[in-house]
Formats: sequence, C-alpha cells, structure tokens
Amino acid sequence: MRKLLSCMLILSMIIVPFSVQAAMIGTDQIVTTSVNQANRDKVIAFVNRSDVAKQLEAMGVRPAEAQNRVNAMTQDEVNKVAANIDTMPAGAFAPGWWWAIGAVVVAWIIYLVWK
Repeated sequence: MRKLLSCMLILSMIIVPFSVQAAMIGTDQIVTTSVNQANRDKVIAFVNRSDVAKQLEAMGVRPAEAQNRVNAMTQDEVNKVAANIDTMPAGAFAPGWWWAIGAVVVAWIIYLVWK
C-alpha cells in the first residue's frame, strides 16, 4: 500500500507543473474590474428596459439578440456605450441634428429672400 501511494505521489509531482505563482493584486486592478462590470450591467439594464426593447423590436432586433450583442461587445465598446448613456439627456437631440435643423432654416430663409 505504501509503495503504491508513493508511486502515485511521485507520478503526480511529475505530471503537475510547478508554475503556479501568487502575486499581490493592486487596488487599481480591482477597481477597474468592478467599474467594467458595473458598465456592462448598466448597458444590459438599458437594453432590457421596456421602452428600449420596444424601439429595438420596431427596428427588427429581438431583445434576446440585443442582449447577446451586448455580451459579445469588447470592454472598451461597453465603456463607451455606458458613458453615452450617462451623458445623453433623455429625449434630447444629438448635436448633429442641430446642424441639420440650422441648415434647413438657413435654406428656407434664402429661399424666401430669392423668391
């Protein structure tokens, strides 16, 4: 019995590599990980909102498919989307729309003057 046990221990020491390392984890790594997870949760919660789900369905995207797309995003993409969720006011025009509206108003004034 002892011989069998010692042979098994010797065999397991040969098979199992000794490359396991332990190191200190910095606070910045833990904070970054928690922020990344919070951003991913924020985007998933945004996609799961009922009004957003209705808009996505109107565009032909099922809610489950949208959630799969969020899960497939890289962390940089998730962080950018989460930042946009925080910075965009609800129901506001994007900056590009103000330029388009201004161009239409200027074109209308020029049309009325040259008429």
